[in-house]
Amino acid sequence: MKTDEKSARYQQLKHRLFFIQFCFNLVFLACFAFSGLSVYLRNYARYLASSVLISNSIYLLIFSVTLQVVTFPLTFFEEFIWEHKFNLSNQNFFAWIKDFFKKAFLGFVVLLLMVEAVYFFLGRYPQWWWLQAALFYLFVTFFLAKITPNVIVPLFFKYIPLQNSELKKNIFQLFKKANVALKDIYVINLSAKTKKANAFICGVGDTRRVVLSDTLVRDFSHPEIETVVAHELGHYKHRDIVKLMTINAVVVLAGFFVMDKLLKNSLPLLGLHRIDDIAFFPMIVITFSILGLMMMPLTNGYSRWIERKADQFSLTLTQKPEDFISMIRKLGEMNLAEFKPSWLNEMIFYDHPPIAERIRFAECFVKKV
Repeated sequence: MKTDEKSARYQQLKHRLFFIQFCFNLVFLACFAFSGLSVYLRNYARYLASSVLISNSIYLLIFSVTLQVVTFPLTFFEEFIWEHKFNLSNQNFFAWIKDFFKKAFLGFVVLLLMVEAVYFFLGRYPQWWWLQAALFYLFVTFFLAKITPNVIVPLFFKYIPLQNSELKKNIFQLFKKANVALKDIYVINLSAKTKKANAFICGVGDTRRVVLSDTLVRDFSHPEIETVVAHELGHYKHRDIVKLMTINAVVVLAGFFVMDKLLKNSLPLLGLHRIDDIAFFPMIVITFSILGLMMMPLTNGYSRWIERKADQFSLTLTQKPEDFISMIRKLGEMNLAEFKPSWLNEMIFYDHPPIAERIRFAECFVKKV
């Protein structure tokens, strides 16, 4: 099978699985809400604990475990079976299931924190809870972004200082040229899980560091790696992470505002009387799921725009368009990305410009210089 055909087949099913999973979740949540199961679980949780805080936690735990169980076959197929079928995963089942439980646990901790806060605001400030909930969400998002490199990433990968002195020197020179401080450069053992490659910048000020995947260091030339790092440096210089988080917070604010209207008008349909009733939680998830799907073309479109700016920054800083092109081509082949997706797939699923478009952009840069 040719690489482009293989990529198209791989991505096509990934896109289909996204909608299958989305529809399955909506059906499950709707059935859970309108069948009375949510009210039954609420009552059972309150039977076990008189404290609202604890009973809500019990509800969320049982609800989350149930959802994970019913969606596990699809998750297992997409993340394990399909990745192995296309020779992208290096994990055996036991390593994958270990990571699955880690991610499930971390996801539940974040969910519990967010939901308990939302229901606290619902109970105490029923008129303005949606604004306070959105601000709290923004705070949590920034906090997670700050701790992820030092707390979350080490749970899944090992940090190793970059040993190649020449590559290290070249990357430090890039940062000096961009007038950005850099503490050190590390490598993570991404190859223990996948054949894909990646890089990112984390930390602030004197703690800032570059993190490269070992697959990137192993399979890419030094000039190619420099263009990758310069691209990430462009994101940092443009404050793109902050911009994306802010836009996400605005979307969440709109979602909470819509939810406020929905809560007050839909309670009788479910036989509920208070807006801070945890039994309404499945409807909250449904609302945010639909809103998220509707906003995907807009948020992905904005993301593609800032990725183009980062590409431009990389090309301008490194002045190595040929290496950038070879890097993008190699990265696309390694990650089985579609080089020329349909406009619909690009609009919905792609937060980066397609590989072919990025190559054309770099080729135009060559002509300019």
